[in-house]
Amino acid sequence: MPKLLLVVPIYGSYCAFLKGAAAWFSTRGWEVHVATNLGGKKVGKDVAIIHHVDIPRGANPLKLWRAGRALTVLIRLIQPSVVHAHFSVGMLVLALACRVKGVRRLGTFQGMRFPLANSYIRLIFMAVETFAILRLDQSWVLTSDDYDAVPVWARAKLAIQDGYGFGCDLEQYDPQRFTDSYKSQLRAKLGIPEDAFVFIFIGRLTAFKGFPLALRSFQLLQRDHNDVHFLVVGEPDSQHPLEIPDLNMLAGVHSVGWQDDPASYLAISNAMVFLSSREGMPVCVMEALSIGVYVIANDARGAGQLLRAFGGGRLLEVSNHTAVSVVKDVLAEAVAANQSRYDSSKYRGQLSRQFFYETVLSHYV
Repeated sequence: MPKLLLVVPIYGSYCAFLKGAAAWFSTRGWEVHVATNLGGKKVGKDVAIIHHVDIPRGANPLKLWRAGRALTVLIRLIQPSVVHAHFSVGMLVLALACRVKGVRRLGTFQGMRFPLANSYIRLIFMAVETFAILRLDQSWVLTSDDYDAVPVWARAKLAIQDGYGFGCDLEQYDPQRFTDSYKSQLRAKLGIPEDAFVFIFIGRLTAFKGFPLALRSFQLLQRDHNDVHFLVVGEPDSQHPLEIPDLNMLAGVHSVGWQDDPASYLAISNAMVFLSSREGMPVCVMEALSIGVYVIANDARGAGQLLRAFGGGRLLEVSNHTAVSVVKDVLAEAVAANQSRYDSSKYRGQLSRQFFYETVLSHYV
């Protein structure tokens, strides 16, 4: 029986993006293991065997080195056919692990860090991410701009992944999954009027995800439109803290925290506000497009690629100096146009997570 070891820095990321892949490989005769930082969370029922490795989120060299040593021990114990690390930190930890004979080491950047960094930070991240590329047998990026940013001499073992990143669970994000009655009940439960225009934010409440800009823009918009609401699906991140008020005390704002299945909240929304500055191929945008929700996004990496390919949204050039009024005007345009869910059936198949599974399997065998 072939064995696969997935390296994912955060257990929540595994659950959100790769748990389905583990199940898919398991049904095809693979024994799947996962090395991840559990962060104190309990492991739910899973076909994969979960192993805690203290993978740090910050740039602590000693902790990264220790994580690499721990991963070496785990690889020697499991003797997998393939180790596939995801995200820059996961790839770095795998790169720091010792080579084990007969084990292929692969990695996928879900958005490289160095192309978006400045000054000496850019040089440090470039050195680290290039080191990971050179140490692994094969690596992939999701977008051409990441690939083009990597020095030519380091591209021999680097390629652009086919398709759109992790893809999307089309069954979960099916617009037919939710009845009008269900959506009306959910709106009523949240205190959102039936005819109100709802913006939604999904993700960690951090500056680089664009949350402060999205919130301030909505509050400015609400001065002129009292029939708009802002649905926040996510929670703060201790690694990137923000001073955030009690969101549910703000007029028109409804915070529901982190949700394992945010599809129902997308189903009652008119438009997603996604102003992130450093995503690779944003899964939440694919989920919104799949369910037919209009997307207002920063024109960065995968978000721009998705909206150019499938339409269904508006791209902005967002920076740290973008005026709140600029975003507010775009939100106002969406309200004035009464943007509503549209038919996504023509392109949903191209966003299938099944394509991601089949693509990575082709690299394992």
